[in-house]
Amino acid sequence: MVEAVAAKAAAVGGAGAVGAMGGGRIRAVVSSAEDLGVGSGHFELVVIGNAFHRLRRDVVARLAYDWLTPGGFLALCWSSGTQAGPLDWQRAFGDLLRRWIATSDSGGRVPANWDRARKERPDAEVLSGAGFELAGRFEFPVEHRWTLPELAGFARSLSLLPAAVLTEHAAAFDADLFAVLGPYASDGVLTETVSFAYELACKVLSGAAR
Repeated sequence: MVEAVAAKAAAVGGAGAVGAMGGGRIRAVVSSAEDLGVGSGHFELVVIGNAFHRLRRDVVARLAYDWLTPGGFLALCWSSGTQAGPLDWQRAFGDLLRRWIATSDSGGRVPANWDRARKERPDAEVLSGAGFELAGRFEFPVEHRWTLPELAGFARSLSLLPAAVLTEHAAAFDADLFAVLGPYASDGVLTETVSFAYELACKVLSGAAR
């Protein structure tokens, strides 16, 4: 992903706009959120994409609050899961993934009852406890068109069934996906409406400057 960030930044800003690990206007860093070496007031915006539930939420929320400038924002970004959608092809895709997860014995990659903590103590409560002022949740739908090869790649991006798990079964998985989803594809394309959302929280200005 560091290489992907560098390539995209170079494409829009010129080769001099970025270095893979430093320099220019964009710097890509590999680190856990908890260990990221950033000074106080360094960022105006912190974005966590589809991942807050995987982090030590209280720790990261407090760190993000410190990293932000007064008046800066934290955005928790989410999107609907293609494999959990209501369309016939999405249900077929979800069944396919569950079957392969069972076959590859990769179900243990996600702890049991992983979502219990968020149900008992929602993200909004965690953010408020860290000092953030909640600004609201904002959602918008986007139509997305998938080709079958793109869906095969998407499956490999999921934590339950990454490429490292499929290994020598990758060709068989692709063949199964094409056989299952091919009948649903019109001109080789499957269409869905993806729901994108972000929950926004602000580091409030203190005192008279607020």
